[in-house]
Amino acid sequence: MTTALRANVGGVVLAVCAAAWSVAGAQASQPLVVRQSATPCLNVRVEPKADAAPMVCVLPGTAITGDSSVPFWRRIRAPDGTHVVTGWAAKKFLDTASTGAVVAPASSNPNTIPDSAWLEIHIVDVGQGDGIWISTWDDGKPGNGRFDGKNIVIDGGPDGNDAKDEMLKYLEQHAHHNAKIDALIISHPHNDHYPGARGVLRHFEVCSYYDPDTPNGQDFDKFLVQVDSAGCDGKPIEKHRGLANLGTPKWGSELTVEWLWGGPITVAGMGTGNTKTNNASLVMKLTYGTQSFLFMGDAEGKERTGSPDTPRYAEKAMLDDPAVAVKLKSTMLKIAHHGSESSSTLPFIAAVDPEILIVSSGRKNFNGPFLPDRATLNRYCAHNANVHIYRTDQNDEAEGRTTANDADGDHIVIRTNGKRTIVQAFENGQPFTPTPGCHP
Repeated sequence: MTTALRANVGGVVLAVCAAAWSVAGAQASQPLVVRQSATPCLNVRVEPKADAAPMVCVLPGTAITGDSSVPFWRRIRAPDGTHVVTGWAAKKFLDTASTGAVVAPASSNPNTIPDSAWLEIHIVDVGQGDGIWISTWDDGKPGNGRFDGKNIVIDGGPDGNDAKDEMLKYLEQHAHHNAKIDALIISHPHNDHYPGARGVLRHFEVCSYYDPDTPNGQDFDKFLVQVDSAGCDGKPIEKHRGLANLGTPKWGSELTVEWLWGGPITVAGMGTGNTKTNNASLVMKLTYGTQSFLFMGDAEGKERTGSPDTPRYAEKAMLDDPAVAVKLKSTMLKIAHHGSESSSTLPFIAAVDPEILIVSSGRKNFNGPFLPDRATLNRYCAHNANVHIYRTDQNDEAEGRTTANDADGDHIVIRTNGKRTIVQAFENGQPFTPTPGCHP
């Protein structure tokens, strides 16, 4: 079942959803200890924000307890002289304390996903480009390989300068200095996808890196040098380059991760130049319970002037492979190539059959057209008049936006507990409810 935040959703349901998002599920109180790396001490803050006021600073080795969490932060109870305070501390500096007690499993079925276990997908408005942050639920039991609160970043948008890097700004609103990013994925080396990831590498610990191993000039080579200098927990970054070398990411056994396509291109018929680079894009599918999410990068399906009836390029390759074609069906599709006419052929749309369509685009003039192409979105509406379309360029044309100011807070936040999926759209940083129905 998929539920979107729309005008016809009752107020009670909205209130319940909002409460579910604020804290990622109440948990039983668990013994924790402050890591030695928290020097000189660990600040406990009034809110899960790096700039929130500190309540107390707890020394390394101090025994504390924790119950609930949000991405990057855990709510804890810590000593303050003769009192105990309740506040928020960075997860990175907390370890599970050894008590010798045997903890019973939360459920007789280890594959059960609790109703409160919300996985989040943030489509960040980076202007013309892609920037995505995925955060898995944290059950407060570090290291058990399930519900470990992982953070994955896909691409970073077009701006590598900290002052203009919208992906960096968004992450810093939720995280803290030098927080851990478990995986950084560059879908392909085009300059509206990877430059903003420079800020992620500069300001966070990045544990693993993925790309299609597709060369694209000196600037991307310099970016790879920066990747080589990254790491986390005192260990060098793990690099996975090229489809055959991506492996199975360890993001939690509750989450199925599948790489459906990607470079380096070793087959004919994938075009040349930018087209070939687009078609080397890593295509990743995440499945969480009954809900699934397909991330396409800029993988293409045809020439701009070609017929949408006949797939080419990456779409054809996936549709022609029975083992891949059967996996394309997804609850949500992050549309390829920002909704360009070079994506989304009719057979591909039918195979994915999405309920939710996400468009990440800005206001860049591509020799005449702006993305997304209306004809491309019309094909999805013709396939399913009830598909919900969400865009990071919400009203940018009407507001006269350009590439100088199109990253204006039109974020899209998707949350799922594996049974239903809820979408919250923003316009200029404020919650926004799209008009019901399919509106290209």
